[in-house]
Parts: sequence; structure tokens; C-alpha cells
Amino acid sequence: MRIMLRLTLVALILAASQMSAVDVHRDAKADEIAHTMMNAMGGEKAWYGAHFVRFDFKVNVGGKMVEDRSHLWDKMTGRYRLEDKTKDGKLRVVLFNINDRHGETYVDGKRVEGAAGEKAVKDAYEAFINDMYWLAMPWKWLDQGVNLKYMGPKTRGSESGEVVRLTFDHVGLTPGDRYDAFVSSQSHLMTHWDFKLQSGDTGAFDWQYTDTGGIKLAKNHPGDKVSIDMGDVRVLDKVDDAVFSDPKVK
Repeated sequence: MRIMLRLTLVALILAASQMSAVDVHRDAKADEIAHTMMNAMGGEKAWYGAHFVRFDFKVNVGGKMVEDRSHLWDKMTGRYRLEDKTKDGKLRVVLFNINDRHGETYVDGKRVEGAAGEKAVKDAYEAFINDMYWLAMPWKWLDQGVNLKYMGPKTRGSESGEVVRLTFDHVGLTPGDRYDAFVSSQSHLMTHWDFKLQSGDTGAFDWQYTDTGGIKLAKNHPGDKVSIDMGDVRVLDKVDDAVFSDPKVK
């Protein structure tokens, strides 16, 4: 489960230097649903104008916490702070930039040198890619390289809605992943997804939201055997600048 959640459910969050012209296929109905959904979440202007995003990623499997990390992202510069714990329970802080993927790793306030430190930065970037998708996937539908296909109307319980399939054109870490997103006709929010990963894994989760900074972001993801809690989700206008350079600053 750790490998599936961390390494294969990846976002299409690309640095500007990675952007290139790719073929994108979006039918008119799917494109209309995407724009209506983003308006219901607060509008693209509000999302792209958000400065700092803070959230957690807490994965519970059968009553046991198997993942627990905290994120802080400066969307304007790419600076990033990720906190988690090592296998022996020590606090690990990784300070890096998502644009060049360079940074530093600290365990209990002491810098980790060499290959171990570099691997921790690489793992932190992959955690950012994965966890951000669970937080903000509905905001990523119109990203470069995302294909949208309208799959038709559907009813889930008492809720009517429409299904849009997301596939990817040679972008992201696992471009063979496929997502079928259920968008409620009442709230115009994506409230459920079914996924089939290029690894062959399949699954489904509900999406629940919170409002912060004028936008909606994911709060919880109930599932049959696994639940994901996004924790303390906040959009912030200001943070102490030292949080991106000093592991001891909170």
C-alpha cells in the first residue's frame, strides 16, 4: 500500500521548464464540466493566486497509520518544506525547491549528508507529487497534457452526476494512470474517483472538501479499506520566511 500511494498516484504538477507542446484531447462536454467544477471550487483566479498551501497526508489502513507527513508549499517560488518521521521515530525535515529538486535534509535538526540526504530530497519530491494530487486533483484538469473524455451520466446512491475520464499524454511520473471522476450535478464538485494505474492497481475513493482562502481543497478521502486524512488544510497569505531555510522553525 505504501508503494501504491506514494509512487504511482502521481500528479500532473510540472515545473515551467518541463512544459512542452503535447497533444491534448478534450471533448467539449468534458471541458465544460471542468470549468463549471473549478468555478464551484472558487475559480481558477483564486487557485492560481494562492500563495502558500499547507496540508497533511495521513493514511490509515485497518486502523493503523501507515503514512503521516506535513507539507508547506510556496506556490509562487517553488520553495517547499516536508516533515515526517524516520523509521526510528526521529523528526525529519526536508527543505527543497520543486523547480530544480535541490535541497537539504535534516534529522533531529542535524543535516544529513551524502547519498542518504539526496535520497530523502528525491523521496520528498515524490511525496509532494503524490500528496498534492490527493489535495488538489480537481484543479489540475486543465494542466498541460491532461486528456478529458466525457463518459456519460451516472447515479451514485441518491446523487446524480457525470463521469469524466482523465488520461495523460507523455507527462507526469506515471502517464499510464487513468482516472474516472464523478462530478455531482448538485454541487458541481468531484465527489468520487475510480482509478486504474499503469501498475495494474485499481481502487476508488470519495472526496470531501474544506474551504480555505476562498477555494475548496480536499479534506478527507474515505475508502473501503484505506482512508486518507489531509489534516490541517490551509491557504495562507504569509508565513515566516525562515520555515523554508531553518528546520527548527515552525
